[in-house]
Amino acid sequence: MKRSIPIGRYHLLDRVSSGGMADVFRAKVVDADGTERLVAMKRILEQYAEDPAFVRMLVAEYRLSLLLVHPNIARIYELLQTDEGYFISMEYVDGKDLRATMYRASDRRRPVDPTDAAYLMARAVDGLEHAHVATTHDGHALRLVHRDFSPSNILVSYDGSVKIIDFGIAKADVDRERTAQGIIKGKVRYMSPEQAQGDPRLTGQSDVFSAGSVLYELLTGTPAFTAPSEVELIYAVRRAEPVPLRELAPHVPEGLAEVVEKAMARSRRDRYQTAGEFRDGLVTFLRGYAPNYRRTRLANYMRSLWAREIDIEIRTLLEYALSEEPAAASVDLLASASLEESVLEVSRALDVGSIPGVADAPAVPSLPSGTPIAVRPDDLFAAELNAPSLPPDGHRS
Repeated sequence: MKRSIPIGRYHLLDRVSSGGMADVFRAKVVDADGTERLVAMKRILEQYAEDPAFVRMLVAEYRLSLLLVHPNIARIYELLQTDEGYFISMEYVDGKDLRATMYRASDRRRPVDPTDAAYLMARAVDGLEHAHVATTHDGHALRLVHRDFSPSNILVSYDGSVKIIDFGIAKADVDRERTAQGIIKGKVRYMSPEQAQGDPRLTGQSDVFSAGSVLYELLTGTPAFTAPSEVELIYAVRRAEPVPLRELAPHVPEGLAEVVEKAMARSRRDRYQTAGEFRDGLVTFLRGYAPNYRRTRLANYMRSLWAREIDIEIRTLLEYALSEEPAAASVDLLASASLEESVLEVSRALDVGSIPGVADAPAVPSLPSGTPIAVRPDDLFAAELNAPSLPPDGHRS
């Protein structure tokens, strides 16, 4: 029988993935009311955990990310310091990231259906729109921009729900990993032309272009921009002249191709002005081309693509028994500083270091503690159920 590892009030189960900055574990936690649930736990790697400036940035940026409450943005729960290191607990998404899914689809020669791709991206950019228009209770705009909207930062669950991750930490990831082999090339590929130019005043339109680039690759199986070197890739992104989508994928409906092309317009005047406009374009396409579309189609695709992994994950969970050992002491870092101090820390932290040729975004304004941000009604996806409204995304039916 496998045993879990107690970390504070959490119990680590199996390792889900390993990255350049953190290991990700599946974990269980028992809430005060006795409810047991799964969460994802990120353990910051030692070399970063020992850097006080990096830890301060994580604290600040995760406090900011707590303000983003939306069905298509993965929730952050806690940032903890324990004897075993720094851990971040976040919403567990029972699925895979889009990058892994795209690789699997290519290996199995089972491309994503255009309607599934359109729905998936409509959900993702709805999350972007929420972040872009988020305000304080007094109407002060946060002007958040993801800046690293890429397939690895989009999670798709086995039930077809879609979640954006790493909102607010993308800049830290890019800065810290800029010297790692191949890391920047992957980041640059999904940048907007203005981001690749080093524009210091990125807006939500930059994320719109990135989302269009991801959708282009999802539909064609080919990245919008490729080059033999990082420098040449940067110039290719700046030119923003991808091969016309339907030349690579003639099966993609013309209406959907036009939506993608507008999202990827080099000129910001010709591009969708907001993520909401891009979302609306995708929803309009779905309503006209597949009016009876349902999320179960994407769910069925994911479950068939990852059937073996789903079986293994279920068996693994059944083998675990929660340890009865007393939980180790932990400190919630989010309770150690005011929200206003943390947001100011984000502004200071973002002033140090940047990718060559890519400038920092404007400083994030400070917020009063306890700032609420409302979740907009999810009524733009009525096409999915052909009904006046759609239940919140992200829950297994």
